[in-house]
Amino acid sequence: MVSDGSRGLKKLKPREPSPWFNIHSSQSPCILISPVLNWQVQNQKEYFETLCVKPIDMSYYGLRFYSPKTLNSWLNDYRRGGLEALKPGYRADKGKSRKVSPEIMEKIREKRAQMSRITTILLYEELVRDRVILPEKLSLSTFYRFLAANPELAAGKAPENLEEKELKRFSRQWVNELWQTDIMFGPYLRVDKSKKQTHLFAFIDDASRLITHAQFSFSQNFEAMRAVLKEAVLKRGVPKMIYTDNGKVYRSSQFSMLCAGLGCSLIHTAP
Repeated sequence: MVSDGSRGLKKLKPREPSPWFNIHSSQSPCILISPVLNWQVQNQKEYFETLCVKPIDMSYYGLRFYSPKTLNSWLNDYRRGGLEALKPGYRADKGKSRKVSPEIMEKIREKRAQMSRITTILLYEELVRDRVILPEKLSLSTFYRFLAANPELAAGKAPENLEEKELKRFSRQWVNELWQTDIMFGPYLRVDKSKKQTHLFAFIDDASRLITHAQFSFSQNFEAMRAVLKEAVLKRGVPKMIYTDNGKVYRSSQFSMLCAGLGCSLIHTAP
């Protein structure tokens, strides 16, 4: 008991901190506040400030910095509700995505209704292209978790009121929305006294199936591909997207910079 100034009551001296107490070992909120509860510290504020100078190795959470205000809140919680009050609680929005707002969710539903059969990654790319989603704020992995928590948005579940005819996986409605390109081996041609392998580069518009340009070349490097793309653009304009495989020429930094300069998105198939 601590004296309030009355006669006959002896003031108890604060005990020294226990020798076993080490803030660098694995801790729990109860251990950190126990010296205050047991009158082992003279100044609660200074004690909490000293603890928070260095990161605390908290059980299950690892090394983290805590503020004196946080430690003081643990102390108040314990005094109100005991050990139960120190147990970590669940988020009020458990099961809901904090990064997907109701507005974005509605846009996702609309896009899924339009393209019910496309895969998750293609749906994500479509939303990024439409600027509904910003990759730096909503990553692909987070998008996967969001769809897993909302199975009604999974691929293949077309809504009952879908009136428009469903499009194929890579089919686009408008010309120059998407071009696909690839390289194939061509015939050997005799040059002087030797034979050389030819390579056919081609760009095709996805909606109309029109070959915007195709051309043979003796090499399959970036310069050969760039020459074909240049002719295709001069003939048919700049597409919004170009879809390719993971060939070396299509994965080159020069091609990425070229597409960025033209203002079209470069999309690759899954590795």
